Amino acid sequence: MNALDLFRPAIANAEAVDLLAVFSDAASVGALRSLIADQAIANAHVQTGTIDEAIRLLRTLGRPPRQLLVDVSGSEMPLSDLARLADACAPSVSVVVIGERNDVGLYRSLLEVGVHDYVVKPVTVELLRRSLSTRDPSTPARAGKVIGFVGARGGVGATTIAVSLARHLSARTLRHVVYVDLDLHGGAAGTMLGLRIGNGLTELLQEPGAIDSPSLDRAMTAAGDRLFVLASELAYETDVALRPGALANLANVLTRRFHYVLLDLPRRDGRGLEELFDVSQNVCIVTDRSVYAARECARIIRFAEEHSDNRDISVLLNNPLEPVADRVHAQDFKRALGSSVVHEFPYDPKSLARAENLGEPIGGRAGRDGFAAAIERLADNLTGRESAAPPAWHTQLLKRWRSA
Repeated sequence: MNALDLFRPAIANAEAVDLLAVFSDAASVGALRSLIADQAIANAHVQTGTIDEAIRLLRTLGRPPRQLLVDVSGSEMPLSDLARLADACAPSVSVVVIGERNDVGLYRSLLEVGVHDYVVKPVTVELLRRSLSTRDPSTPARAGKVIGFVGARGGVGATTIAVSLARHLSARTLRHVVYVDLDLHGGAAGTMLGLRIGNGLTELLQEPGAIDSPSLDRAMTAAGDRLFVLASELAYETDVALRPGALANLANVLTRRFHYVLLDLPRRDGRGLEELFDVSQNVCIVTDRSVYAARECARIIRFAEEHSDNRDISVLLNNPLEPVADRVHAQDFKRALGSSVVHEFPYDPKSLARAENLGEPIGGRAGRDGFAAAIERLADNLTGRESAAPPAWHTQLLKRWRSA
């Protein structure tokens, strides 16, 4: 057994860790433990280890910690290690990096990309106290990405694609995801995920003030370790008048806590579309091969160009019905819609029926021509391989550190 293993106790309550720290040396561990004891900090876990250990712990927690201290001084490849850490770390986590390099330029660069603080060894109780208790108001907070979904017409499979994407992002890419079903009278997302839905989303949208963490926790339904759902199932006779800006307020709160916020808009009314485009970095318009859906898809794109700032728009050409002759061809969509990105989803009825009715992830045939493979390609696009969205903090960090 390595001597450092003596300092690696198991986390007693994986649901209740607010402060998580992984240092490479026992002296730093001792300093933080002294601070924890002195200030009676509850729900803290500190141990020796590497960034790999920090990543493993983050992935075993039921919810992300509020604060994370991680040591890069013992890493042979700190740049790639920090990039991997960012993938496992929810945007809500306040990250403090510990290192041996005393460089003012590096410190400023870390603050600019959203890291809370950079502490140079040797670590002392006072250094840790200041780092954990203060925050520069000018330091930008990391924020997740909002992806909106709207169908060009009913029955084109917008919710099916959005739910499948949410499952992929949480299970395959290990991101923290929240799915917001904006059909307040009972959307299909809860059933597809095998959940019983209350009215938590309506309560949040009608909240007149700021949304606090306890209210958000009560409103959300867990669909997995990293996937949560906000939805409502109001009685049909219940009318809901949402105040202007309610969706923007909710999205602002959620992006500070999740990597991805997926908004599923059930109707193409003007106000709903405008708010969806206002809060989303990427909007996915789901359509089928009908002439009517193609026409409505073009109208939605024109609406976006006229009523909102520039947004990345992806057209998802779905095939929910058995292919027959005389439907609009995929190439015709691409020519008609110009520069919009078009992703095509295959006709895959057996795997989709099983997934929807049993509340299971989509399986289907292997290879690159199935529905699950199309979801993976869409996820690759939306998570940055082809997207023009602003880079995450660790991407900017890599560039700055390479040039330092």
